[in-house]
Amino acid sequence: MKIALIHATTTALKPIERAFQEVAPSIELLHFMDTSLLSLMEKSGKLTPEIIHRFSALVNLAYNSGVSCIQLTCSAFNDVTTILQPLYSVKLFRSDEAMLDEALRYTKIGLVSTVKETPIALQNYLLNKNPDCMIQSLVDPGIIHLLSHGKRKEHDARVIKMVEQLDGKTDVIVLSQYSMEHIAKQVNPSVPILTAPLLAAKRCLDHLSEEF
Repeated sequence: MKIALIHATTTALKPIERAFQEVAPSIELLHFMDTSLLSLMEKSGKLTPEIIHRFSALVNLAYNSGVSCIQLTCSAFNDVTTILQPLYSVKLFRSDEAMLDEALRYTKIGLVSTVKETPIALQNYLLNKNPDCMIQSLVDPGIIHLLSHGKRKEHDARVIKMVEQLDGKTDVIVLSQYSMEHIAKQVNPSVPILTAPLLAAKRCLDHLSEEF
């Protein structure tokens, strides 16, 4: 059985691979990536026709590879699933769908993001599911790029600072990007802290078990 992973950054690769290795090591993972997508999103601040076209090209490649489902790994592009899902018979999963559903068990939700456009996509999902949920969002724009420049310590320190700022002000803290997953082990907030990769992998498997 094959699952496609759609990436906009290289920083999502290891977290999602580790997650699937933990829950389903026999699954074949196919990676499809366009690293120009993030810079296009950062310039436009929204899903443009060009972004949607480039993303659909990746989904087409994945779909034509005979995969059983398609998992996005970059949260800034999650809303594209609403546009593209009607075109495909296989399920397209948002990068954070399972994580945000878990977050909705709480009333006050804190979002920590390293890409300026990410909170918009997450808030759209949360408020559509529960208009009464209260969201507090902190974003340090663009620091995700520190990881690709070998500045992991600086990246982590700035994310940890945001976590500390939210601690005690919300009922749960969400680390929005896959690239922040490792930071959950570096902090010990007074409220639960959620990351997406493992929950996403489990949701894919649950879906496949229902389908097959």
